[in-house]
Order: sequence, then structure tokens, then C-alpha cells
Amino acid sequence: MRYIVTTTIFLLIFHLSKGQEKTDNDPKLTELVMSMSQRSIVMPGYLTNLKALIAQQAYKFWKTGNVEPYVSHLNVYTALYEANKYLGYDSIRNRAYNQVGFHSNRVTSVVFGEDPNYYYSSSADGRVLKWDLSQPTGIPETVYESDKIIQSIEMSRDGKVLMAIFYQEGLALISTDKDIKGDISVIEDPIPVQTATFLPGERKYLSVTKSGELLLKGFDSKSDTVGKTALKVNQLKVDENDGTVYAGTEQGVLEAWQKPYDVKESPIEDIMKNWREQSYFGYELGTFSINCLDMSPNGEILAIGRDRGDVILWDVKKKELRRIIYGHQSTVTDIQFNPIGDLLLTTSRDGTARIWDLNDSRRLPIILDDHKAWVFTGSFDPSGKQVITGGGDDYIRTWPVDPSFFAKRICELVSRNMTQDEWKEFVGINIPYQSSCE
Repeated sequence: MRYIVTTTIFLLIFHLSKGQEKTDNDPKLTELVMSMSQRSIVMPGYLTNLKALIAQQAYKFWKTGNVEPYVSHLNVYTALYEANKYLGYDSIRNRAYNQVGFHSNRVTSVVFGEDPNYYYSSSADGRVLKWDLSQPTGIPETVYESDKIIQSIEMSRDGKVLMAIFYQEGLALISTDKDIKGDISVIEDPIPVQTATFLPGERKYLSVTKSGELLLKGFDSKSDTVGKTALKVNQLKVDENDGTVYAGTEQGVLEAWQKPYDVKESPIEDIMKNWREQSYFGYELGTFSINCLDMSPNGEILAIGRDRGDVILWDVKKKELRRIIYGHQSTVTDIQFNPIGDLLLTTSRDGTARIWDLNDSRRLPIILDDHKAWVFTGSFDPSGKQVITGGGDDYIRTWPVDPSFFAKRICELVSRNMTQDEWKEFVGINIPYQSSCE
């Protein structure tokens, strides 16, 4: 990561926040934490131990001192990550510690199943792989293989069936539990679809065909046509509280289909004419394509990622805009709440994934930018302590959410502390010397 927040930005935010609320933050210590973090970030990788110790000491000051909270956490996380990247770096395979492995083409989706210790990834190479979270560099199991490009995968609510959606083709149902294989007669559904999703509490799925028909299908291959849409649908998301299906469309309209999905045809001209009133066809949120959706754990907020690079937080009950999150420089490709609902993960074609604090809009996001191409997918693990991302560089990466993981790893791998001379240079003479790692 090369994201550096300058002292000028800090001073601006510090003075703004100081004018809004009383604070006992120590501006000198805050500036020291940011300065040390930045010096660690720019230090070359071959000075591995010193790079790590400076980042570690900045983290200790940040944790124990009265440090301004809205900027410095990003610098601290970045410095700790950069230091950890070079600790145990595999120079032969040019692999950092958090590079799990790779497909032979871009990684399109990452999802968790019934067992929280395993997750699945899909790729344009036509394969679905199963990974052991506890063995990041282990060899994955191939659970499905096809000559088709897999656009995305989705896991059923019980975690026992994977759906692989093919690009401009049909879809496949893949059992992840040997005990239910006999219950699935549909292995591949050849009807070309735009997208599809499982329905909660039922062994059924809803698909949108290329012509816009909404098909309700069971695992026994029986299907019913329940409606039609004139819009290009990029993703579906089900509200498990009332069964409403939300559709993010290329035209920038959020469609809302009520259970039992009795959807009449929705001409584009009618949507644009009547968008201010709620109806079966939903809401116009602008002309930017809606690419991804996720529902908050409490069912109150729908997160909407757009081509514009922003995220709309939509109040489901009030049916109104709650907040817009800006930051990405290109299309938002994937979006997910953590299990508690206080953090939001976004991925983007700008080459980054970002973790946003939803409780405090002033707190800068954590920026994960080590993929060498577009980032297509991201997921929190079931505990919410770790993030998995996949990108156009064919790699899968893991990222701890809490920077204390990085700090602990540094002290496990670095066998010394700063020298007195290093302390004077990077910390200063006015702060008494202490061990960075006890």
C-alpha cells in the first residue's frame, strides 16, 4: 500500500473536529504517529526489521496515547500491513504472506459456505475452488469445472448448494453436501440468464433470463414464469424479512418485487415517468448502473454499489436515501456488510477494496490496494475478523480487519527492538526509550 495521508490533511480535519467537539487529543503525538507511519511505509523492503519496528511503535503510541482518531488509524493500518508484507516474503514465487493462491484467470466471486473454516472462489477460468481458511497457502479443492466463464457464484441459505452463474449463458447448481446430492436434479440450467438468486427458506431460485423473463425454479427443474422486466438486471438481493426481491439494473433503477414475485412488465418510459412513487418497479436512483447490492444484517439498510464509484445506503422501511458514501475512483464491483452491520466492504475497478465504518462517517476507510488489477469481489469471513478479496490479477488475498493482528505478528517474527540511535532518529529525544515488542 502506498496511501499516505499528509500532515496538511490531518491539520485540517483536526481543526474542524476541534471546532465541533471538545477533545483532549495530543496533536504532537498524533503528528508523530502519522510521521512514523509514513516513514515506515516509504522505507525500502530490504530494511525489513526496522520497517516493522517503526510501524509497531507507531501502533503502540496510537493505542495507548491520546491520538486523533479520524485519520491516523488509516496510516497505522497501512504501515503495519506494508511491514508485514515483507516479513516472510516469498521472493522465489514473488508472493506476500497474504496471497492465498490464484486461478488461471480473473477471480469473480468469493463466498463462504456452511462451514466457516472454508470458502469458495469462482473465476473466468470456469472453475470453482474450495479453500481452507486456516491454511492460506494450501492447495485448494476443485469442486466444479466448466469450459464456460463463471460470472459469479452464490451460496444457498443453508450453505449446502452453490449456484454458478455463467456469463451470457445459463447456470449450474453444485452440491457442497454429499447428503443432498440426490435432491438436486438440475445440474446445469441451460437457459441464458442475466443473473439469479436463491430464495430463503425454499429450495428454489429466481432467475432473470436474457429476454427479461423472471423464472421461479425448484431444484427439481420445474419452473414458473412470474413476471418480466424491460431493464437489464445486474444483481438480485432478497430481503429475508418480507421476501422482497431487489434488482439492481444497468439503467440505474432499483426495482423492488414483492413476494410472490407477481411482476408485470415494466416499460422503461413508465419507470422514468413515475419514479417518485413507489410501485412494483421501484425507484430511479440516477443514470449510473447499479452493479451490486447487499442487505444489512438487521434488514434496515440496502447498500447499492454503482458505476459512479459511490455507494448508496437505502433505508428499506422509509424507502428513502439515508447516506451516500464517496471514495472509489471507478465502478464499485462488489459490496458486503460485516456480520454485525457496522462495517461495509466495497471492491472496485480502481484496484482497491475499502472497509468503511458505518457508525462514524468522519473515519477514513481502510484501503486495501495490493491487487495489481481491478478488484472484482470481496467477503468478510463469518466472524467478521478477516476479509477475502479476488481480482483481475488472478489472485486471492486475505486481510485482517483489526490492525492488532499485524502488530502481534511483527513481535512474533522480529527478534529485536529499536536501538537507541534508531529511537532518536525515528521517535525523538524527548520521548523516553521503550521496547516496541515486550
